[in-house]
Amino acid sequence: MKIFRKPLKTTIYDNLFSKFSTFKPATLPVFSLVLLTGCGDLFAPSVKSICEDYPHFCADLNTDGWCRAERSDIIRHRFDYKDDKSDRPKYDLLINYEKYQSCISKASQIEYIKYREKEFARKDATVSINKALKQLQWQTKNSPDPYISYYQWSRFGNEAAKGRFIAAAKQGVFTEPKYYSDLAGILIDEDPRAARDALFMALSQYANVDQEIDGHIASMLMTLSLDTENYRMAYVWTKVTNHFANNINNAQLLALGQQYALPVDILDRLAGEITDAIEAREFDAKTLKIDRL
Repeated sequence: MKIFRKPLKTTIYDNLFSKFSTFKPATLPVFSLVLLTGCGDLFAPSVKSICEDYPHFCADLNTDGWCRAERSDIIRHRFDYKDDKSDRPKYDLLINYEKYQSCISKASQIEYIKYREKEFARKDATVSINKALKQLQWQTKNSPDPYISYYQWSRFGNEAAKGRFIAAAKQGVFTEPKYYSDLAGILIDEDPRAARDALFMALSQYANVDQEIDGHIASMLMTLSLDTENYRMAYVWTKVTNHFANNINNAQLLALGQQYALPVDILDRLAGEITDAIEAREFDAKTLKIDRL
């Protein structure tokens, strides 16, 4: 995706509001390697060595070629946080368990005629990981950690966990977009303005993550604007949504503009600035002044 780094323009808003060293060559490859891998990764033990030194981190997992990445993630996590008793690492472990469970459950269905021991080993791993996942889910049921609260609510509908998640998200403790878009989904019926602000927060969090931008967030803002009869912003977010959906059908935009006599030239420029800001991962509702619209 092309990244735009041009300064955000702010000239349209008066009209809108009025109407509405040096290194030796031999050392460069080594230095580059350190930069690419990171010192921690460069000297991290291999999965094989972890299993040799800490066999209990690996004993309940399969040993053949299936689900290698998912298995490695669990083993490395167990090793990295072996002395950490806090709840935060348990969230990632829950996610790692789920990914491994999904993979090994499918692999366990593959039948072998010659190598039945491999089939049995994967079935044993399936049973073991199901038990480990359920045990960890139970242990973290009442955790105050915001990420685990999100997990307990999103997986089991735990109302107490939901309350803890909402409180944490409103305080801005998360650094990933999805948590704020989920918060918006909770708030959208009872507090549309708070839901809108949560979606703005979701878009701003792309500055922190290397993830593909979810155009559904713009679509939610479009729907929310229509529901609250803010037709100017409905027009703007429709245009932004169309951009991320690669949709060139402007029929809805034309209908909105004509029906409500909207200042479409101004709104088109605003939509362009918002789109540029999102793609550059520099979205800020206050800088763009759209939090006032």
